[in-house]
Amino acid sequence: MKQGTIRVTMHTVEPGDSETHSKDLVAENLEQLQKIFPSAFAEGKVDFDVLRELLGDAIDDGDEKFGLTWFGKRNARRIALKPSTATLLPRPEESVDWDTTRNVMIEGDNLEVLKLLQKSYANKVKLIYIDPPYNTGKDFIYPDSFQDSIRNYLELTGQTDSGGGRLSSNAETSGRYHSAWLDMMYPRLALARNLLADEGLIIASIDDHEVHNLRALLDEIFGSENFIGTFIWKRKAGGGDDSGHIAVEHEYLLCYGRRIESVKLARIKHESPAMTAKYNRSENGRRYYLERLDKTSLTYSSALDFEIECPDGTWISPPQNDPDNPTTIWRWSKSKVAESRGELEFQRDKKTGEWRIYTRTWESLDGVTARSLLVDAEHGRNRDGTQELISLLGGRVFTNPKPVKMLKHILRIAASDLDSIVLDFFAGSGSVAHALMEMNDEDGGRRRFILVQLPESTGRSDYTTIPEITRARLCKVREKLSQSLSVGDLGYRSFALSEGNIVRWDTSRPDFEQQAFEHIENVREGRSDQDVLFELLLSQGLDLASTVDTRVFAGVHVFATGGGLLFACLPPSDSITKGKTEEIAQGIIAWRDELEPEADVTVFLKDAAFADDVAKANLVAILEQHESPFVVKSL
Repeated sequence: MKQGTIRVTMHTVEPGDSETHSKDLVAENLEQLQKIFPSAFAEGKVDFDVLRELLGDAIDDGDEKFGLTWFGKRNARRIALKPSTATLLPRPEESVDWDTTRNVMIEGDNLEVLKLLQKSYANKVKLIYIDPPYNTGKDFIYPDSFQDSIRNYLELTGQTDSGGGRLSSNAETSGRYHSAWLDMMYPRLALARNLLADEGLIIASIDDHEVHNLRALLDEIFGSENFIGTFIWKRKAGGGDDSGHIAVEHEYLLCYGRRIESVKLARIKHESPAMTAKYNRSENGRRYYLERLDKTSLTYSSALDFEIECPDGTWISPPQNDPDNPTTIWRWSKSKVAESRGELEFQRDKKTGEWRIYTRTWESLDGVTARSLLVDAEHGRNRDGTQELISLLGGRVFTNPKPVKMLKHILRIAASDLDSIVLDFFAGSGSVAHALMEMNDEDGGRRRFILVQLPESTGRSDYTTIPEITRARLCKVREKLSQSLSVGDLGYRSFALSEGNIVRWDTSRPDFEQQAFEHIENVREGRSDQDVLFELLLSQGLDLASTVDTRVFAGVHVFATGGGLLFACLPPSDSITKGKTEEIAQGIIAWRDELEPEADVTVFLKDAAFADDVAKANLVAILEQHESPFVVKSL
C-alpha cells in the first residue's frame, strides 16, 4: 500500500456535491470532450464554432437527416441526463440471505434506478435482457413528462397525492401513441448502455407493434454498427388469428453489443431434435453422420469428375444417368480426397453390389454458432412460462411470463461467463432470475442478477404489487433448487427506491431560521443508519452487494464497507464528545490498516453527532496525522 503524509481537509457535503445525486452524465461527457478537444473550450464552456472547425466535414448542419425522430425526443434525452437525488433503501426483512447473497432486487421506477446504478455498475454488466411493454394499447406506460423524477415515482406508487395520475394504457387512438412509448424507452436505453461492459450485450423482446421503432432506437443509442442480429422466437404453436389476417406465432429479440469487436457469443449444441437425430453414428465417443460424396449439380465440372480407388482395388467415378450429358460430380476435390481418405466410408449397395462413397460429418465439440430461429419446443412457448409460474405460486398471477427454457438459451449464448452480471430492469415476475439460478445450478456458475420492477398494483389480495410476485417466485425457486448438490447463491438483497436520506438545504425557501432549526438533525425522519450507509455506498460507486461490517469504538457504532474504501460514523446527535474521539479515530485507522484497501479511503461523519466543534476538529486531526490517505466528509 502506498505510503505518504497527506493532509486531510474535512469537507461538508453540500447540495450539488457528487454524494447528493447520481452520476452527472453531462459533466462526464464534457470532461471527455475537453480531453479530446481542449481548444474547443473557453471559460469552461463549449465553443461550437471552434468545435465545428476541428471536426471539419464530419459536422452535418442540414435540416434533413436520416434517423428516428418524434415530438418529445429532445426532452427524453434531457431526462436521461438529469441526475437523480433519490436513493435505494435496504430492506433486509424482505430479503433472502442478506449477508451473503450477491443478487439484487430493486422495487422502483427503473428510470431513477438506472441513474442510481451508474456509479456502481458502469461497464460491468455482461447481459441486459429486457421484456418491456409492447405498447399494445393495454400496457402500462411510464409517463416521464415531469420535473421531479422521484416525486413522480411516489405519485405513481400511491405514496403521495398525484396531480395528474399515471397512464394505465396507451390507446392507439392517442395522437402520441408511438411517441409516448418512445419517450419512455429512450432515456432508459441510453442509461442502460453505460452499464454494459465492452463485451456486453443487450437483448430486448418485442413484437410487431414497436419492433421497427425499437430497432431504430437501438441503432441510434448503441450504433447500427453494433447490431448483432434478430432472434425470431416462436411463442406459440397454432392458435387464433390475432390480427384479423394472420395468426401471429412469433416475437422478436433484438440483440446489440456495446462494442461489436469485443463481443463473443457462445456457441451452442444442436438442440433441434431433427439435427440431433441426424448424428446417428459414433466412434470413440464422438458422434457423426454420413453423407454421399456424389451429388448432382447444375454446374458440372470435369475437375470434380475423377476416379477413386475402392477397398477391393476397383476404381469408380461419380455415377451418371446419361454418360453423354454428365451432371454428377464429387463434393470434394481430388486433392481433398487424397488428404482426407480416412474420413471416407465405402459401402456396397445391397441390391446392385456397387460401391457407394460417403463422407463423415462430425458433431462439433464446441457446438455451433447460435441460430436466429428459436422455433423448436426446446425453446419454450408462452404457455410454458405461464405453467411454470402456476406450478410455483399456485395460480395464474401474472400475464405471459417468458418461459425459462427460452431465457436459459439466451443466457447460454450471451452470459456464458460464470461470473456474469445480468440486468433486467423490466423484471416482471422474475423469469430471468429464475433462469439464471437454474443455469448456475447446472454449470456451477456464479452469475448474479439485478432486477428492477415498478411496484405496480395487481388488484389482487394475495400479491398486491408485481414485486411481491417477483419475490415470491424467487423464494419458490430457492426452495426448488436448495436440494441440489451444487447449491449456489439462491438469495437476493431487496431495495426500494425512495427520496434521499439526507435533508438538503433548500435555497428557494425564504424561512432561513426555520430551515436552520430543521437541519440540526439532517437525516430524514424514520431513516436508519443502514439506510444512510447504502446511500453513501451508492454515492461512492460501490456494489450494492458489498459486505457491511460494524464495530463499536467508545460506545459508537462505526460501519465499514467496500473492503475498507468507505467508513461511516452515524450516531445520534451530540453523542461524540472530545473524550471519545481518540478511540474512534484510532479504531478506524487500525481497521483500515487491517483491511488494506487499494485506493483512498473516505470517512463520512454525521455533523450533528458531535457535541461541539472541538470534538469534530479533534477527530479529524487524529485521522490527519496518519500516513495513509483519508478523505473525510461530514453530512
